[in-house]
Amino acid sequence: MILALSTCLTACRDSGEPPLVAEDILRLNSEANQVAIGLKHYVTSEGIRRAYVEADTAFFIESKGLVELSVLQVTFFNGIGDTTSVLTSSEGTYDWNTGDMTATENVVVVNPRKGRRVETSVLYYNRSEDRIWSDAATKMFEADGTVVEGTAFESNSGMEQVNLTSARAVSPGARQQPVQ
Repeated sequence: MILALSTCLTACRDSGEPPLVAEDILRLNSEANQVAIGLKHYVTSEGIRRAYVEADTAFFIESKGLVELSVLQVTFFNGIGDTTSVLTSSEGTYDWNTGDMTATENVVVVNPRKGRRVETSVLYYNRSEDRIWSDAATKMFEADGTVVEGTAFESNSGMEQVNLTSARAVSPGARQQPVQ
């Protein structure tokens, strides 16, 4: 998508006419009513910050109440404002009516406090239930070196406890050495 945008911008510059950046970008998503480059957005619930969404590009599709996001990062917060997890992915769709989201392509969720990382190809987030899950193959990496694979997973947005379907350890954790 960046290559297409670069090509469009270069073509406008070479024609001698003023660049019509909005039209070129909208061609990348013909349903979009608005486009934001460099989106930064807080998601709140009852005045409490719950998530912070950053995306390179956001296409607002008013008729569907959706925002299609490219190259995104979502930071989730608990009730006292501490970061619980950070999600990154190549693409995503945010439903501004429900606060739900779908992340696709190269999805990674990290709980920095536990040193836990989950990788999958698609992830769903339900805001009202504070639930994340995937029905696709998933790998979980623990801080101790344990790697677990599964056919799907479910957790809350903070990833305190992750449940993998058909889980199997592919790499056991490092054995702890006795403290001397």
